[in-house]
Amino acid sequence: MLSLMVVPDYLPDQFSTWYLLNTYLQKQSDQNISLLMPPSFDEVTALQEKEKVSMLFVNPFSAGNYVREQGYLPLVKPKNKSDEIVIVTAADSDINAIEDLNGNVELALSHNEDANFIGLRLLEPANLSDDEMVIKRKDNFLMVASSVIRHQAQVGIVQADVYDSFNSVTKNQLKVLLKSRINEVSHVMLYHPDAAAQAEPLREILCKMADNPDGAGIVKALNLPEGFAELSVEDMEFMIDVVDTMRM
Repeated sequence: MLSLMVVPDYLPDQFSTWYLLNTYLQKQSDQNISLLMPPSFDEVTALQEKEKVSMLFVNPFSAGNYVREQGYLPLVKPKNKSDEIVIVTAADSDINAIEDLNGNVELALSHNEDANFIGLRLLEPANLSDDEMVIKRKDNFLMVASSVIRHQAQVGIVQADVYDSFNSVTKNQLKVLLKSRINEVSHVMLYHPDAAAQAEPLREILCKMADNPDGAGIVKALNLPEGFAELSVEDMEFMIDVVDTMRM
């Protein structure tokens, strides 16, 4: 049986939608697929140490390890949908630019390390030392935003598509200081070579989901309006190189 693991950096209300996607794939491919939805990134690691998952939907910062260290191969990526983040502060804050940050700054972060990495790079113009950043960890991006709104933190790092999904009440209480413009990196779906015979046929099914009435509703609910596109080995290697360059 195939297994599909989804890393826990999706919106809470998308949890059930991933089960709909899994059911869709099973019906279209006529094969059994076990969906794994670990609640934390620590659990992701624990699952991988316990068993070799057939397929993974992971962020670009984790993809390099899976591809180069564990031999996973690229399957698909979201079509015309890159991973971006926003730096937010409270709407009534005196902070209007990254350069306005000085002294000890309380920074709200989720447990999404790729979003945090990009966000910290965007904060570099403030020239804050590690000692000047007071990190406040939150369980998810909504809690990050809430802590900023409540002035429990001066700024927060939030995934852009999560910010876009906030209702108007929440957005009106926030101010976006900066949004990343990376464009070249996104989440990806990978498969293990041992499962190639079963996973490969799913590529076409995934790429055609947006054109299927049933599939279109699912990818839209996952905030992937154009669905999935084929991910080549060359494109995957380029994405990993971009991430490696950002880490330098």
